[in-house]
Order: sequence, then structure tokens, then C-alpha cells
Amino acid sequence: MRFWDWAVAAYARQPVAAACLNLQDGHGQNVPWLLWAAWMAGEGRSAPLSEAARLMRQWDAEIGAPLRGVRRALKPARPPIEDTAKDAFREAVKVVELHGERVLMEGLEVLSGPPGAPLPILEGLIAAAEASGDPPRRAALERLATALETADA
Repeated sequence: MRFWDWAVAAYARQPVAAACLNLQDGHGQNVPWLLWAAWMAGEGRSAPLSEAARLMRQWDAEIGAPLRGVRRALKPARPPIEDTAKDAFREAVKVVELHGERVLMEGLEVLSGPPGAPLPILEGLIAAAEASGDPPRRAALERLATALETADA
């Protein structure tokens, strides 16, 4: 299964989304990166993690995080700007942000090797967290791995 399709289906399950947002907001992790690591493990794929981590970090710093920041900045009321106009703009930014995540995810998939024997999802998440330059948040990564494994069952 293509990474994007797998990620959309997995993220649609509430425990997965909650675990991903906890890792993003509470631990500074990149959600597409973590989903890619889980998909790779489940598919038994390998990739040059240092090259992929470099791509993710640069993309997140220059594109992902700024778009997320704009979207979040548009959440509260901003008088005298009309809420309907602000909310419509926020939704447009959200669409662009999601498109940006898809572009990153497609780039990460290009770096992925062919499928092989599946690996434990937690193992893939820890390897990705280490390659990203952040120390792994094992308990938070375990929650995501459990949510993904439950979603796949």
C-alpha cells in the first residue's frame, strides 16, 4: 500500500491521531516522519535514515512548522476581522498545510526501499526518533506503536 493511503487510514483512527499530536505538541516530533517510520517498519522497508531525517528537518523548519504556526495563529478571534473571513482563511491554510505534508510524505516514500519482512513498529519509531536528532520519547512512542498496532488488528 502506498504510504499516503496508509497514513490517511491510520491517522483517521482516534488513538493514532491523539498519539501523533501528543508527540508533535508535547515532544516536538514530526507526524509525517513518525508515520513514515511506522509504515516502513510494517512493510519491512529500509531507507537511508540520515538522508531522510535531513529532508524532514529542513522541510519542517522551512515549510511545515511555519504553516502550522500560521494556522494556529488564526484560531483565536482577531477583531475587527470578521470570524467568518478569518476562519475561511484558516481553512485555506489548513488545506495548504496538509498538501505540504503530503509532498513531504511522497518524498520520504521515494527514499524507501522495497517491501520485505515486517519489523516491530516501535523499533522503527525509535530508529526514526534517533535519526531525527531528538532523543526518543519511549513512552510516547510506545503509545503510538500500540495505537497503530491496534488499528491494524
